[in-house]
Amino acid sequence: MIVGNINKVPMEDVSKLLKGTKNFYIQWLITKEHGSTKYAVRRFIVKPGGVMPLHNHKYTEAVIILKGRLKVRTNREAYELGPGDFFFTAAFEPHALENIGNDDAEFICVISYEDDMTLRALE
Repeated sequence: MIVGNINKVPMEDVSKLLKGTKNFYIQWLITKEHGSTKYAVRRFIVKPGGVMPLHNHKYTEAVIILKGRLKVRTNREAYELGPGDFFFTAAFEPHALENIGNDDAEFICVISYEDDMTLRALE
């Protein structure tokens, strides 16, 4: 068994992973390094005005919003989501996220591990 605390997990700047991203931070909570070969669990903090531009990837993604307000956009639709809302993206489904509130947004994201984990910018 692995036990941890989110306050002790390093926070990384997502702008290093996807061009055009700003004020978006990630913590890798459960990973292959912990023995999880099928999925990873991540926590995101998005500062007010933070954005992750339209992108896609091979892995699937399940997101549960804990705090704040996010605008989640696809090629065709946009949703304003808040605490208790969730969404799922299929493989290669384009999506973008933006903190539209005045406070930090926080969400948990579970992703599948695939042979290709590349993030592809679409704008």
